[in-house]
Amino acid sequence: MDTDYNADMDAQQGGPARRPADVRAALASLQSRAERRRYLVTHAAADSQTPQDVQRLMQELQVHQIELEMQYEELLLAQAEAQNARAQYVDLYDFAPVGYFTLTDAGLIHQLNLCGSQMLGSVRQRLAGRRFALFVPLEARPEFGQFLARIFTTDRTVSAEMVLLREDGTPFYAQMEGLRVEGAPETASSRPHCRLAVLDTTARRNATDALAASEARFRRLFAESNDAVVLLQGQTYIDCNSAALRLLGATHKTEIVGRGMAAHAPVLQPNGQPTASLFRESIGEALRTGSRRCMARMHKITGEEIWMEAVLTPIEQEGAHPLIHILWRDVTADREAAAQLRASEARLSLALDASETGVFTWDITNNHLVWDARSQAIFGHPYSPLPVAVELLMESFHPEDRDRVMAATNDAIATGAPLAVDYRIGWPDGSVHHVSSAGRSVVQPGGGSFFAGVLRDVTALYAAEEELHYKSLVLERLLSNMPMTLARFQPDGTYLEAVGAGLRAVGLQDNELVGRNVFEAFAPIGQYMRQVLSGRAVNFMVEIGTEEQPLAFQNFGFFDEQREQGVVLSVDVTEAVQQKKQLEAEKEFTESLLENSVDGIVALDRPGNIAAWNSQATHYFGHPAAAVLGRSMVEVLPQLDCDETRQVLGRVLAGEQVVLQGQAFAHRTGHYDAYHVPLRQEGSITGVLIMFRDVTERDRMAEEATQLRLRQQQDLLSAILTTQENERKRIAEALHNGLGQLLYATKLSLESGAGAAPAPAALKLLHEAIRTTRTISFELTPGILEDFGLRTALEELSKRITPAGLPVHLHLANLGKRLRPQVEIAVYRIVQELLNNAMKHARATEVVVHVAHENGRVEVSVEDNGTGFDPHALTDQPLAGMGLSGVRNRVALLGGQLKINSQLGRGTIISFDVDE
Repeated sequence: MDTDYNADMDAQQGGPARRPADVRAALASLQSRAERRRYLVTHAAADSQTPQDVQRLMQELQVHQIELEMQYEELLLAQAEAQNARAQYVDLYDFAPVGYFTLTDAGLIHQLNLCGSQMLGSVRQRLAGRRFALFVPLEARPEFGQFLARIFTTDRTVSAEMVLLREDGTPFYAQMEGLRVEGAPETASSRPHCRLAVLDTTARRNATDALAASEARFRRLFAESNDAVVLLQGQTYIDCNSAALRLLGATHKTEIVGRGMAAHAPVLQPNGQPTASLFRESIGEALRTGSRRCMARMHKITGEEIWMEAVLTPIEQEGAHPLIHILWRDVTADREAAAQLRASEARLSLALDASETGVFTWDITNNHLVWDARSQAIFGHPYSPLPVAVELLMESFHPEDRDRVMAATNDAIATGAPLAVDYRIGWPDGSVHHVSSAGRSVVQPGGGSFFAGVLRDVTALYAAEEELHYKSLVLERLLSNMPMTLARFQPDGTYLEAVGAGLRAVGLQDNELVGRNVFEAFAPIGQYMRQVLSGRAVNFMVEIGTEEQPLAFQNFGFFDEQREQGVVLSVDVTEAVQQKKQLEAEKEFTESLLENSVDGIVALDRPGNIAAWNSQATHYFGHPAAAVLGRSMVEVLPQLDCDETRQVLGRVLAGEQVVLQGQAFAHRTGHYDAYHVPLRQEGSITGVLIMFRDVTERDRMAEEATQLRLRQQQDLLSAILTTQENERKRIAEALHNGLGQLLYATKLSLESGAGAAPAPAALKLLHEAIRTTRTISFELTPGILEDFGLRTALEELSKRITPAGLPVHLHLANLGKRLRPQVEIAVYRIVQELLNNAMKHARATEVVVHVAHENGRVEVSVEDNGTGFDPHALTDQPLAGMGLSGVRNRVALLGGQLKINSQLGRGTIISFDVDE
């Protein structure tokens, strides 16, 4: 009970709407419960129940009575809603634009809506209960039966399209969809039936048929058209007709269909545009504007190139790439014809331009003239596209030619004969020009006439004719007054003409040779004349005459094809040939002098370019003449690119002769002297002549002579020094063994004498004489040097000089080993002399002596703090005394060089080094 109550409450509170079957089930449920409660009230009271139980039962009955009343009201509301819903359903069902039918399993029409009855062309009352197959054509009824069978054997919707008949027999196309439904309660039958929706598709079918017919017609037109047609979708051809196959030379559609749009075209068009870009642009333009015409170069399957004109028409398609209908047309022949026409027009224009020809048309009927820009320019007028009156041209005619030209023009118009006339015109600027006109009058079929012609400015031609006439006069004068000859010959060599003053040199008069054959008259020129008469142009010279009286003619010959005759112009060049021979002889003599000269000879022009270069110059500088002629001197000999060279060349070009001595060769050892002489021609200096003389051998011989003289001087000086040393030794021995011993014996005699004692002063003088004698003997020949060597001798020399008031500081190194006697005596004497000079002349207070023996050399320096002197004031003559000149000579004898560094008031340093 609670469940039923809850369900009823849900429905009352707006639960799900109940269908009529649900309402009937609810009413049945209520009736069943009411019967059960009635039974409880009528039968249960008879049982033994207490009053309380009866009272409680009555209360429950009252509650149930209230519930039943509420449920009854709810049922009434539900019934009202169901009636409204059914009314809406009926409206939707009856007035739907689709025909709805309910068929039994036997195919009988159980129910149908208003649209269904309208489709079948009758009222519903007459259609209900009738068999639906009656409205199906006899030939389609088996198909309809199969359609019904499929509906009742499946739970899914079944569709079919077929032709139906109205009641009056009118056919129409219908799209049907059927669904099986189990038996309906209102029919009190449990047998299945179907609900059938029928849609009239006659209009759609007619449109489809029309489209199919149209497509068939298009397909037939597409396939059988004589025009080549292809269909493009996206970037690919999807179809083509036979004409397209023939156009491209293909045998099957697969050669076109399925390929890209640029498959049968070159990558680039003749204008350089990529073919793919051209096609994309054309397709885009066709899609925007609805059509596009373009032209492109393509090629057949065989590779033959053709020009194709294409008309692109887009065909819109829903949900797919647009379809492009392309009509191809081979325009190769048209383009070639157009190209030939343009070429013909270009040739005509070129011919008119090349011949400077203008075109004009004179409308005789209307008396106005149309002329092009060149015609107007020929008459000196600026270009104007407007026609002009013929009188404008007539005003330009020269007064002497106007009547003649007009008479000739009128005669040509009257007779129809062509006109060709030359005349003069005056330009607006006053100049006179010659014009040549040609033309013809033409009569038009419809009446009227005009005169068409061409114009050419022949002023230059007339000027050329005048110039030719003038030159003819000049040539005639030249032939009459100059040593020239003009001869003309027949092809066999017979003279046709021979005139000119040049004939006088061979004793002939004008045309005296006419009729004679050149091969017989002048055999030396026979080979040249054969060349002339064979058609060649020949320039040749012949020498005739005797050795005493030679003759030479320069000839130019050619063959005149127009007149078929040979022409030879001869000039007497005897004097020039003789001068040339003389110049050649002089040149040979000059070249012989240059090439046989022992000196290198170079000639320069004023800018400094080499004009002459002999073989000795090549020997001196290493450059052949062919490589230097015409080049700059400083470019060939870069070592001469200096200010000194430019100054020298400037002095020579000013007229001075310049000699540069002792110049060193750049590419080999040796020296040369350069003699620069100005070259003069007709009193002016035109260049520089340079003679290069190799003085290497001379310098070598002079050096050898100098060395020989020096060796002789050294030998003499060595002999003198040796003699000096020997003489010193002899004198020292005489002093020591003679005078010294005598003085010493005298002293002993005085000190041991028996007489009176000698005076102390006398003994002191005698003692001083003995000491001085020993000192002089030591200085003349230091025996200690010979006995103990250079080191001991120098130390002893220092000891002897220091007490005299000149401190000497010795720095001796590696002198333990004895040196050559010549070296030891020379070093000792030089140091001795320098110490004497420092003590006597420099007034020095201190001297430092360095003597070192290192690496096979003896290095000596003597430094004092004396007054100093100017080294440049010393005399450089050998043997000038035992001063510095003697020192220098001793050093030179040993192969050394004396170095002097001295300044006034700042002392002196004298040094040298010699081999040990």
